[in-house]
Amino acid sequence: MSQQPARPTADAVVPMSPIGYVVTEYARPQQAPPQATLAYEDQGHVVLFEPYAPGLDGLAPGWYVWLLTWLHDQTEEETTPLRVVPRGWEKSGRTTGVYATRTPNRHNRIGLSLVRIRDVKENVLYFDGVDLVDGTPVLDIKPYSTTSDTPPEDD
Repeated sequence: MSQQPARPTADAVVPMSPIGYVVTEYARPQQAPPQATLAYEDQGHVVLFEPYAPGLDGLAPGWYVWLLTWLHDQTEEETTPLRVVPRGWEKSGRTTGVYATRTPNRHNRIGLSLVRIRDVKENVLYFDGVDLVDGTPVLDIKPYSTTSDTPPEDD
């Protein structure tokens, strides 16, 4: 009989370290737009730490990429609720599960922003579409793919 792979527990630690950080004009999360795709007029950039700079090779202006970030500027109180009142539902007070929303207030503070590359120079990726605060740690950058990131048309 084959042995089952080890499965994580709720208290497992997943090691991660940033590859760089975001530079924007926003100092607090409440000042930033709710989604990058709603703010392509805003510009920012990612500064990669030197060892990770070669990873930018092949990216080009006009491409879209996903920035996976650590939403470092959240309080513990903002990250703990598993039921929230989604944006636009404030008057009703109706709640839903946090995983059914795009709220940045989550147990794991992982952010996902779809941005458009404006330019790439050395260890800096300049982009349009800002929904992050200045200094946000970047965990990864992944290219947007219309074949992988868009559901099939028959869905």
